[in-house]
Amino acid sequence: MVNIVLVSHADVGAALVRAAEMIAGPAEGVYAVSLLPEDSPESFGEKLDGVLAHIEGQETLILIDLFGGTPYNVAARQVLKETVECVTGVNLPMVLELLMSRDDATASELAASIATAGKESVRNLGPLLGR
Repeated sequence: MVNIVLVSHADVGAALVRAAEMIAGPAEGVYAVSLLPEDSPESFGEKLDGVLAHIEGQETLILIDLFGGTPYNVAARQVLKETVECVTGVNLPMVLELLMSRDDATASELAASIATAGKESVRNLGPLLGR
C-alpha cells in the first residue's frame, strides 16, 4: 500500500482527507501536514519531516495543494527520494482515486493516474450543459 501525505496551506489537506473518508470510508497510511500562519518554511519542513520519518523507505505519494507555494517549495525536494512521488494541484477526485487504487499500483503509476483524474474532474458546466 502506498502512503499518502497531503501538504497544504491551512487545513485544506486535512479537510480533503475528511471528505474522502466520508465517501470512501476510513483510510490507513494517510497524513495531512498543514502550513499555518505562524509557521516558517523551516518549521513547516520540520513538521513534514516528522511525518515522513514514520514511513521512511516506504512508497509514498505527496499531494501538494498549489504549485510554487511554500508547501510545494518544502515538499518538492522529497521527490529526490526513490520511493517518493509528488503531485501538485490536489483535489477531492484525485484523493478518492488514490484511496481506491493505491493497493494495486506503485507510487509512480498512481502519480500519473491521479494527475489525469484531477484534470478530468475540472469542468466548465455552462458549455457542458448546453448554455
